[in-house]
Amino acid sequence: MPKIVAGVLAASLLAVLGGVAYWVWMRPALNPSVDEGRAVANAFLAGLRNGKAGDTWTATTPEFKSAEGRERFLARLKKNGWLLDPMVFSSSQQVKVNGTERIEFVFTSEKTGRPVRLLVGQDQRQWKVDRLSF
Repeated sequence: MPKIVAGVLAASLLAVLGGVAYWVWMRPALNPSVDEGRAVANAFLAGLRNGKAGDTWTATTPEFKSAEGRERFLARLKKNGWLLDPMVFSSSQQVKVNGTERIEFVFTSEKTGRPVRLLVGQDQRQWKVDRLSF
């Protein structure tokens, strides 16, 4: 009987250590590197400029799609045509979203000087635009 108890304890300890190891070393990152996030945000904006707003919306995170349905997204683009202007990367900065540190990527319209802010998040181990604000 003591061997069974020792075996169960050892197996439990290994399971706990495996869970801790996963959490520390293998869990998905909350934020991309600045270069990765900037590239994703830039590709999103380029898709809009190239007339592929529907495909661009499809390539966002589920959170984006839930917060901004396809029809609402397309209507916002139509109402704010300057979002289709060429954009210049302005900055990246730390922001808190629901108590979590995130990186916000800011681009500026070359024509109007208006800023657009994008958050990039992970969906199925791919970085995608998670939020758009202006």
